[in-house]
Amino acid sequence: MIYYGISRLPWPAQTPQHRWYGLGRYYAMFPAPFVTSVVERFTGPGDVVMDPFSGRGNAPFLAAAMGRPSIAIDILPVAWLFTAAKLTPSRSADQVIARLRDIRRAVRSQDRKSRSRFETMAWAPDVRGLFRAARRELDWKEIPTDRTLAAIIALHMQDSIPRGLSNRFSPTVAHSPSYAVRWWTRQGLLRPPQTDPVSFLTDRVRRRYAFGIPDLASSFTRLGDARKELERMPRQNVRLLVTSPPYHDVTDYWNDQWIRLWLLGAGMCKNWKRTQKHSNLADYRLLIRDVFVRARRHVREDGAVVIRCGDKPTTADTCRKAVQSIWPSWEIFEKRTQVRRRGTASGYGHGTKVIHEYDIVAASPELVHTARSWAEPSQVEERAA
Repeated sequence: MIYYGISRLPWPAQTPQHRWYGLGRYYAMFPAPFVTSVVERFTGPGDVVMDPFSGRGNAPFLAAAMGRPSIAIDILPVAWLFTAAKLTPSRSADQVIARLRDIRRAVRSQDRKSRSRFETMAWAPDVRGLFRAARRELDWKEIPTDRTLAAIIALHMQDSIPRGLSNRFSPTVAHSPSYAVRWWTRQGLLRPPQTDPVSFLTDRVRRRYAFGIPDLASSFTRLGDARKELERMPRQNVRLLVTSPPYHDVTDYWNDQWIRLWLLGAGMCKNWKRTQKHSNLADYRLLIRDVFVRARRHVREDGAVVIRCGDKPTTADTCRKAVQSIWPSWEIFEKRTQVRRRGTASGYGHGTKVIHEYDIVAASPELVHTARSWAEPSQVEERAA
């Protein structure tokens, strides 16, 4: 396994790969050492890597930066936004900054007005105005420059100074408006930072582009239900499917991202009808099986499937049974890993300092030896992103 030092990435800090990898505060992110180790072991340059539950795109981005064309799929617009912005960013900082200035000119007087106690405490009037104009004007699904700007705004709209534009807020999980107002009031945080959002974001764009954009293997990402996208997609030649599916009954992927989803067009509130917590076990098992069934036609006969499924027994059991039934002639290996949490959530009192991960690999006969050596106990401890 590669030694990553403090950065945990195989590139020096002053490289575009290192700088763009970190775009997107998101939970349940693959640690870089895990992805690069798996990609190195199970693929060669030019081999295709797929992640049908790609989150913010750590695995597709790292694989593409290692010379492997990548395919990413996610149903959550926020996750897709971060992934697509990293895989296909706007070509230059100047283009993004020019678009940011367009958005500033599009701000209307009513955009700056607060519509709730939450908005009053969360963002200053100039910040609210810019967000509303961006929500209205940016064509983030179709235009790379708009998508890049939307991703950078989304990254910083839910975090406190000096990292963000809001009152103090978790940068990964958006609490409900009523909870946030109560918490800010108890903490005496009654006013949001009075920051010029255009100057702030211009500086962040310059920092992101300080070393250019990464040289990546040709890759693409799809926004939608993986079951439907895998059916629609022309047949791919995937050597490695590596993914971390949504865990059973753990995280509400939709409502925990409601603020950033508002920027992308959703309502300014949590929406329990859109919950993505996957609490119903029968539905969850069907989802996992259906995705892998549809992925089967894209994965090569001499390929491998690697799944990080956490330490929750129902998630691991569901994934194990799915791959056993879908790839019955492949050998299954399992591995437990202790991961040190270094994410932003721990700084806000969420989670623990150590995470216990559970990994499953299904290997074709050609890759059994590789899978067996990978599953052997390792002295290298991963560090979570």
